[in-house]
Amino acid sequence: MKSLLKAVLTVSLSAILATSLAACGSGNTSNNAGGNNTQEGVNNSTDKVEVYAENNLPKNEKVTLKVGFFEGGMGREWFDYAMGTFKEKFPNVSFDVTYSPSIQKITTTKIAANDDKDMFDLFSGSIAGGITSYVAAGKLESQEDLWDRAAYDGNGKTLKELSFEGSFESMKRTLGETYDFPISASGSGLMFNKTLFEENGWNQSPKTWSEFLELGDAIKAAGITPITFPGLYPNYIENALGNQKVYELAEINGNLDQVLDNYRNFKLPYYLADENVELWNRIFELGEKGYFPNGLAALNHTQSQMQVIQGKAAMVSTGTWVENEMKESTPDGFKWGYMTVPFGDDPESTKWTRFSPGSGFLMWTGKPDLNKQWSKEFIVWLWNLDNQAVIAEKGGMIPLRADFADDAERMGKLQSLSSAFLDYVNNNNIKMDSGNSNVVLTDAAFEQAKKVIVEATTEIASGKLAPLPTLEKAEALLEQAIKAQK
Repeated sequence: MKSLLKAVLTVSLSAILATSLAACGSGNTSNNAGGNNTQEGVNNSTDKVEVYAENNLPKNEKVTLKVGFFEGGMGREWFDYAMGTFKEKFPNVSFDVTYSPSIQKITTTKIAANDDKDMFDLFSGSIAGGITSYVAAGKLESQEDLWDRAAYDGNGKTLKELSFEGSFESMKRTLGETYDFPISASGSGLMFNKTLFEENGWNQSPKTWSEFLELGDAIKAAGITPITFPGLYPNYIENALGNQKVYELAEINGNLDQVLDNYRNFKLPYYLADENVELWNRIFELGEKGYFPNGLAALNHTQSQMQVIQGKAAMVSTGTWVENEMKESTPDGFKWGYMTVPFGDDPESTKWTRFSPGSGFLMWTGKPDLNKQWSKEFIVWLWNLDNQAVIAEKGGMIPLRADFADDAERMGKLQSLSSAFLDYVNNNNIKMDSGNSNVVLTDAAFEQAKKVIVEATTEIASGKLAPLPTLEKAEALLEQAIKAQK
């Protein structure tokens, strides 16, 4: 492929970004040394600079970090806790936080205003239309270097060394670098009604594809739908039956390296890779066996999850966030369990599961260097074990540090589904991957290819549509998109 940067730059930016770029060089110098220092707290005095031993940043220069915080399913308690402990450790740093469930709209408005001084230093919730064009235009700060930063409480180990295996390799990157450094994670697969499983004596951890089919048959014989997912949002099926299963089959077939290269870099075959064809044939098989509910196409994500809570379905394809998301609807005594779908015939074979690092903050480039340095320090601070524990307890997320499980008290702070996920990982031969790619395809044919798959998913899962013609159509569109990128 030719330079990906060139390809991205040829994409028309939104009117917002165009306005922002047109004003570059218009005299806004807030990111220059010696720029406006009243609002940003830069100290121009001749006093001797004292620095913190932990990060070599100045103690006597006051800095205020503007933060746009997405107040969603994770809540804000974890963030307020981390912010409080950070200010105790570094009292020269303060925060000006805007909390909102619609932070993306607020961020969009600020970008349109093209005022670096008023713009957030850190903001969550991404940007409308994605971040690729902003990265290409130099508007967002890379955080790739943080993987090699030592944790504050990690005995000298870097964040990369402390993270769960697969977190660094499968982290979503834009133009090759990390721009929203992860602070927590979610696991995906099949979340199930553990109480229902216990009452019926059903296998909570099938080791092979045959065992999984035996489980599904037993559930169906009891008059309960084995698996559900929201047909209105068909890509939810990927939580349990996505690219991670392609990789699992590839490892069984002995060609994992080639398949990983193809999938992470959009090389062919992709939709027609033997392993992907096998994946969709198995989904079709489950549909023919009646494993998915009637009326699947009309279900939204809440309705599909309620089917499990109400005992109408045994398992739902979703992520570990479901416990926090559905806590107001979950009755006393209900317990969540976790499993992945095993595709091998050997009980000891590797089971691949989706593990998605995320919940990070974006950083705006047009801010003073000192602000950006302190912003990165705060992101590193969020990896402290006490902060990870609060993220787990209050936010319902999975900690990113593998050493989190070394302490029983910390493990006790996990919500039950996060704990079930980590127990499953610890008790099985597991590889975790987010399914993200290293390449961004910008041609419209790529979106068309994905749409073809999405629109066929419920029909395939209902056992009404053989998958191969759909996969062939998607492959042809993907090939078109790849050629357009060259």
